[in-house]
Amino acid sequence: MRASNIVLKALKEAIKVIKELKVDYCLFGGLAIAAYKRIRATMDVDLMVDISEKQFADFISGLEKRGFKFDHKKGIIKIGNFEILRFIYTDKESQIDVFVDCVNIKTEFQKEVLSRKQNLDILGTRVNIASCEDLILLKILAARPLDKVDAQVLIAENVKDIDRNYLKKWARELGVERRLQHMLPDRVRMDRKSS
Repeated sequence: MRASNIVLKALKEAIKVIKELKVDYCLFGGLAIAAYKRIRATMDVDLMVDISEKQFADFISGLEKRGFKFDHKKGIIKIGNFEILRFIYTDKESQIDVFVDCVNIKTEFQKEVLSRKQNLDILGTRVNIASCEDLILLKILAARPLDKVDAQVLIAENVKDIDRNYLKKWARELGVERRLQHMLPDRVRMDRKSS
């Protein structure tokens, strides 16, 4: 089985649990950017989820019942304003592991990302995906070299469709306005005087 099929299988299994629990979600990260003309290899699934305290235990046990592993001592990772529940999905045939990171929304920006999700096609499967603008902002926030390239390609490939005012507003609020400015092509640089 191809690696992309294994990642997609992990995504589908996670979404089954999400739908059973009626949890609001959206895909973001390396797999999601394929919906916006940026195709690259990835071996993980990144989901933003809105899990209530009452749903928390059911969410974890639901994924565990579908074969996901969760380390109950180290499975919750906190990075800045991100609370990440890290699961590992192991494909039975190939024994390949796929990390499935679920960010439980906490901040206003994360709530906004979830509210702006779009139902799009990823490798033949319809899923809720973060908007292109939100993916750009999330990639700028992550700031790893690959994330910077992802953000630049997303901007270049979608320059005519992106909401510049939305990008500008949230880049300012998230403290990444300068990083965004450096990524924008000259023809779409955001003038500080406009708004």
